[in-house]
Amino acid sequence: MNMTYIRNKKIKGKTYYYVVEGKIDKMGKVKQKVILYLGNIKRILEVFAFYKLHKKH
Repeated sequence: MNMTYIRNKKIKGKTYYYVVEGKIDKMGKVKQKVILYLGNIKRILEVFAFYKLHKKH
């Protein structure tokens, strides 16, 4: 069973976000694979604002 979700990670006091896929291996342990680096919340909001301004009506 695979699950994809957003994970946060604190590095030197700053929070960064990743899209990860979790898989359960044969031993029953969850293994995570980073699919996409999203960045910090400021970068995420900047991307959303950019696409909001440039979307076609």
